[in-house]
Amino acid sequence: MKSMFNDTGRLDLAKAPETALIRTYSKKMVSNLTREWMKINRNLQGIREMNRLPDAMVIVDPHREEIAVKEAQRMGVTTVALIDTDSDPDTIDLPIPGNDDSIRSIELILQKLSDAVNEGRAALPPEAQRGGRGGPNPKAAPAVVS
Repeated sequence: MKSMFNDTGRLDLAKAPETALIRTYSKKMVSNLTREWMKINRNLQGIREMNRLPDAMVIVDPHREEIAVKEAQRMGVTTVALIDTDSDPDTIDLPIPGNDDSIRSIELILQKLSDAVNEGRAALPPEAQRGGRGGPNPKAAPAVVS
């Protein structure tokens, strides 16, 4: 399947073998599949490269992202969430009360969180600044933001 993509990342039917199942699909179906594949690839690229679980996960609306909260609890990942009146703070490890519907409040909270993470990393010794639980790691797990 990977050999069928051209330089721009779009599915190229000319590169598909004659016996490929994709040749039986309509042009519109191939276009929809290509669009869906590109969206999945773009949104999950950071997760695909993770080599360990993240230490914490930031969630903007835990009511809407209920599955992500349950999965984080099951995996033992600390959850930090911006909660509104419609969310249950008992399911979140570190709740931050605020308006999870306002873009300005979301930007403010996420900016302050990222500043705090950067200050914490700067306070570490140089050899441990990029590492996580297992010591220095240049490919540390990216922050997951929903």
